Amino acid sequence: MGSFSLLGSLTGILVETSIAAQLGLSKSSDSFYVAFTVPYIICNLLTATGQFSLVPFFTTLETRHSDEEFWRGFSYAVNVVFLGLGGLAAAGAAAAPWLIRGVAPGLTRPQIDLAAQLCQWLFLMIVPAGVAETFRSFLLSQRRFALASAAGFIRNSTVVLLILFTFQRYGAYSIVLGYLAGYFLQVAVLGVQILVSFRVRYSLALVGSGEAFQNLRGAGAAQLITALSWQAVVIVERIIASFLPPGTLTALNYGFKILGTLSELLAGSVGTAALAVISREVALKAEDTARKTFQSVLAITVVTVSPIMVFCLLLPRNIIRLVFERGNFTPEATALMSVVFFYYSLSLGFLAIFRVLTFYLFARHETGWFIRLSLLHYGLAVALDLLYVGALRLGPRGIPLALLSSLAITAGLAFKRNLAGLKEVLDRSVGIFALKDLLGSILAAFAVCLLRFWVTPSATKSGNFLYICELCGAGSVVFFGMLAATRALPISDWLRAWRSPQDN
Repeated sequence: MGSFSLLGSLTGILVETSIAAQLGLSKSSDSFYVAFTVPYIICNLLTATGQFSLVPFFTTLETRHSDEEFWRGFSYAVNVVFLGLGGLAAAGAAAAPWLIRGVAPGLTRPQIDLAAQLCQWLFLMIVPAGVAETFRSFLLSQRRFALASAAGFIRNSTVVLLILFTFQRYGAYSIVLGYLAGYFLQVAVLGVQILVSFRVRYSLALVGSGEAFQNLRGAGAAQLITALSWQAVVIVERIIASFLPPGTLTALNYGFKILGTLSELLAGSVGTAALAVISREVALKAEDTARKTFQSVLAITVVTVSPIMVFCLLLPRNIIRLVFERGNFTPEATALMSVVFFYYSLSLGFLAIFRVLTFYLFARHETGWFIRLSLLHYGLAVALDLLYVGALRLGPRGIPLALLSSLAITAGLAFKRNLAGLKEVLDRSVGIFALKDLLGSILAAFAVCLLRFWVTPSATKSGNFLYICELCGAGSVVFFGMLAATRALPISDWLRAWRSPQDN
């Protein structure tokens, strides 16, 4: 899961790098990302949350029902997703001009016209995106992780190739073409694996009954409510950013995408791999085992997130320069992007924990709590956006700071209310582990800061890459060495897991 998620994350960054090299931070880039706003939100929500309802759904049918009911549930999910997203795509394409005016009223008329045209085509991609996510969730429920985890890599690689080879001819439309081709290729590859690996019994089922279908509808309703709520948050932030200096909207978009990519790589891959396991444990009513599995998910997430967060906070300019500074992405754009990236990086830890908590809630079928948490988080984010940017005049820093504040408040309230038995999950052993992780993070930060005085950064791109590798490598050695020394990560356990992975 981690390996293929890494490939997907790297190629996802290459997509943004390719777009940035062609459009830079400009009026054209703002137009594209405004057009991309609503279709991207829908696709991102499908990818990020579709598995939360579908994996437990397929797992429950497999555990408690017959093969006939299992395949009827699979057909039901595919049919409903295809028809529902088809109607939504048609409605979105028709309403695109009005959506653009609502999302970014501060743009000029030529920018709005271009964004509306791009948006109409971008809405088409949500149909193959939904079907691909259904196929991916089915494979994950059957513990077929390889191609399911590589779906993002397949899509992103297609987008990058089409931008590289067709941008001079089609301009911004080459990006649209890349996303459409990438999602259709996902559907084809995942569909072929399902046909080859299973004796598929597809039907035109559009009706289902029973506990599994009720839980699926409940999870689907929860996703719809939170999707609309998150869309409102993004639209408000786009409106605010459209009145800030040109390029700010794009910088904020890149910053949040990097944050989301890191969260998905470091926390999402662990949660995805554990979702089917926890869902089975819940279906078998093994609550203690499910709780211990979630503790393991939290521990792995904290260990992977902590050093990355340290490096992002201490080396933001070097990282942004390595990833983006080429073509029309100038050093001035790097300076603005570095500030945005630094403030977004402050939220990485909270966002990763919120991500794995979402997996746990859906595995336990506690969609009501997910809705309450999400609405609280989104409402706080909007209120704090207006406070930090509008009242306190913090500029581009205000929106990432609002995200940090809203996540911190939401996490605190979730613990206070003992959501999903969090107080039992976060017991004394987890607290001691967190303290050891914090100590390792502090020492890693100290090592990186010390090396910054000894190692001079290079003006070349290759030299900058080596500089990042040296500092992050040293910090990683200190961090994991500290965890090993305090037995937070016993070496013997890792060696045993490496020799017998099926038993761990």
